[in-house]
Amino acid sequence: MSEAEVELSSALARAESLGSRDAALATALDAMGDLREAQGDAAGAEVYDRRALAVWEDCAGPDAPETGAARAYLAGVCAAQGRAAEAEELLLRAVASAQADPARAEEAAARLDDLGGLERSRGRLDAAQADYRRALEFAETADGAESLSVARRLDALALFEHSRGLYDAAEPLYRRALEIKEKRLGPGDGRILAALDALALFEEARGRDAEAEALYRRAIDAGRRADGTDAEGLKSALADYAHLLRRLGRASEADALDARSNPSPRSAPLPAGPSISAPALSTGTASAPVPAVSTATAAAQGSKR
Repeated sequence: MSEAEVELSSALARAESLGSRDAALATALDAMGDLREAQGDAAGAEVYDRRALAVWEDCAGPDAPETGAARAYLAGVCAAQGRAAEAEELLLRAVASAQADPARAEEAAARLDDLGGLERSRGRLDAAQADYRRALEFAETADGAESLSVARRLDALALFEHSRGLYDAAEPLYRRALEIKEKRLGPGDGRILAALDALALFEEARGRDAEAEALYRRAIDAGRRADGTDAEGLKSALADYAHLLRRLGRASEADALDARSNPSPRSAPLPAGPSISAPALSTGTASAPVPAVSTATAAAQGSKR
């Protein structure tokens, strides 16, 4: 990070010479905000994010995609400092700008995802649910009902409903996401393995052990077809299946799977089911620096952090 700071400081100094209305300056400020956030310095990130937002408003306009993304980044650091109301105001403005233009439906979906995460962090679960559902609707409008973008948002909404114990609401979302991935991706794609494993964990949590076992077997088969390209995903599926078998009293079968997955030794009893965390505000602090992207690209893809 110290090397990154030297390079980014130099880039920012050069961008400052271009004037306060130049997009290069806003991009450099965004990057410095990323670095400060990765360093765990939300207050420092806010300084750069506020400047970046001001520059984008000036050079691109108050309702431009770049400006909407900058508002989302600033909302993230405000939320990290406990200023949820201010974060909400920024995100609502970003959502309003994006949803006013049908061509920016994917951007609107990304901003609604951010807003849903914020509402969840505030304990406003019904509002979060509404935001995640609207995000899904915008993604369907932007990319079609069977796009991978829709599958990602189905997964997020399913995980959210699962975390609330709303199993009947979560199950069709998980299954629809899996169906899309199986249609759109090759048979050896690790995302199919992960989707099968997640659905198996879900069924196990519901007490449907036979269905969970069938899904674990499908996940392991998908992992084999991946030809080693998703070794970690296969290892996880093997370990999860072994957990189920051991809980069902089939220890010898579980031991055979453990030998194949070679997991780290467990020092505590296995839990009865998975630990589920619902999606959080996607503008939250990153654990490491991320590659720089243009703010326009980030606006379309979702939050950069």
